[in-house]
Amino acid sequence: MSKLIVLSNRVSLPHPDQATAGGLAVALQDALSDIGGVWLGWNGEQVKNSTAVHFNESKHNGVQYITCPLTQEQYQKYYSGFANNTLWPAMHDRADLIQYNSEEYEVYQQVNRLFAQKLQQTAQADDIIWIHDYHFLSVAHYCRELGMQNRIGFFLHIPFASLKLWRLIPQARLLIQDLSQYDVIGLQTEHDQQQCLQVAAHYLGSAMSQNNMLQYKNHQVMVQCYPIGINPQLIQHAAEQEKSNHYFDFAKMRQQKTIISVDRIDYSKGLIERFNALAAFLKRNPEYQQHLTDLQIACPCRMDIAAYQNLFEALKAKVQEINHAFSQDDWLPIHCIHETVSHDNLMNIYRQSDICWVNSLRDGMNLVAKEFIAAQDPTDPGVLILSKYTGAAAQMSEALMVDPHDQSSMLKTLKKALGMSKAERLARYQHLMKGLKSFDINDWRNAILKDLSNCKDMNVFSLPASKHYPRVARY
Repeated sequence: MSKLIVLSNRVSLPHPDQATAGGLAVALQDALSDIGGVWLGWNGEQVKNSTAVHFNESKHNGVQYITCPLTQEQYQKYYSGFANNTLWPAMHDRADLIQYNSEEYEVYQQVNRLFAQKLQQTAQADDIIWIHDYHFLSVAHYCRELGMQNRIGFFLHIPFASLKLWRLIPQARLLIQDLSQYDVIGLQTEHDQQQCLQVAAHYLGSAMSQNNMLQYKNHQVMVQCYPIGINPQLIQHAAEQEKSNHYFDFAKMRQQKTIISVDRIDYSKGLIERFNALAAFLKRNPEYQQHLTDLQIACPCRMDIAAYQNLFEALKAKVQEINHAFSQDDWLPIHCIHETVSHDNLMNIYRQSDICWVNSLRDGMNLVAKEFIAAQDPTDPGVLILSKYTGAAAQMSEALMVDPHDQSSMLKTLKKALGMSKAERLARYQHLMKGLKSFDINDWRNAILKDLSNCKDMNVFSLPASKHYPRVARY
């Protein structure tokens, strides 16, 4: 029987004591947990030269982990360079931050080829291969060059750039041609799906069929929307457990309303915009001073990239400025930490918070929104404020939608969240929770793998029974 092989840039190795903030790593761990398979990728380490790049293997709970380090050059040029200085800003509508370097592109291709070679060594002819995210647009191209005929799927966890952004990348046509070597391309939203189809049709010179199929040379590619889910039952269980919380003193804040936000420090997350709105709210509504506390978990990332260094410094300065302006007695309006919080601890923090504010300027899905709802006390749930520019906004219609570019929208929405009745909070929560349960992480995985397994007439491993997949999943 065939097996599933997953490739992602980072692999979440099973270390019980290691903190994991969530996102893609937790989602893939949940997706693999009950069907097993192989998980291949970078182990997070750097070495000086390629002679030290060796793949290590381990097995835990039915999942085989195959990981390797990157060389320092690969990290700088593939990861920090082309992936995060070129592709990431393009996918997040930041034309002003796109930097292109031909050497970085070549190293990006080398790393894609490296993992394709390992896939060839690992995969049997009937195995299904599932590649994740913008780091690996070209892996299927190299797999096909190596003669692999496996079904290979690709899922993009971030937004898909519009044609005007792709035109700013000199190698765009080659990258889209490489992308066409997958059998199924999965996107988070219908908007991303349509942009992908339009961009691919432009660069490949092929027309879209009624079934969202693209034809390039003799190869057909399905382009489909699969909004990622979570495991609400596991999250509820984790949130209910008492945790030693040294991050925030909820006992001290018992008489206050608390807002939780959890973000990597990234220019796509709308952090400065949210803090400016909070300061404006406190100035306009002084009655909330000493009665409202903002809790921000802001994890630094990609700190060797200038844009991220500058944002980190600006964020620290903004927090200091607001705390200095509004602090009274022992009250500070913002408590900001930069630690990585374990997933279970984070779920418990969600449960104790009154409001979750997701303020992304551009986002693939944003699982913080879904996890916050799943973690709530069903008898006394909190309120979700959600940017309309997240993928989650297309599904979670009972959240309070906000435009992070419009400060008046943010002030009005925060006031509504703070004053919402328990009856309304319960009604919104119940609607959102029903949606989370109707299409969870396993249904997401099964929907993609079902389409991938049907693209060629071959036997496939047995998947657990899943619900009917709603092509437009809104709740």
